[in-house]
Amino acid sequence: MFIRQIFYGFLEKRDFLKATTKAIFKIKPSSTNIEDEILYSIFIYMTVFRMDELSLDDFKSLVLVNYIFNFFKFIFLVTRLFKNE
Repeated sequence: MFIRQIFYGFLEKRDFLKATTKAIFKIKPSSTNIEDEILYSIFIYMTVFRMDELSLDDFKSLVLVNYIFNFFKFIFLVTRLFKNE
């Protein structure tokens, strides 16, 4: 049920989330990727509107998964670059 509510809230607040992610991409262009806009939007929504329903440990776990995801995405990109040489 919580996941369903997150996605419903994500759709309800999409204008706010779009503006917020655009600001993040403008402020930190070298450390963000526009392809991750939906992921950033979900984290922003959870942080701003639903943080009181998550424990800090649960939120840290979600963020850690994101770091691991970005790490593997980077590794696969580098592997593809060297493979094409």
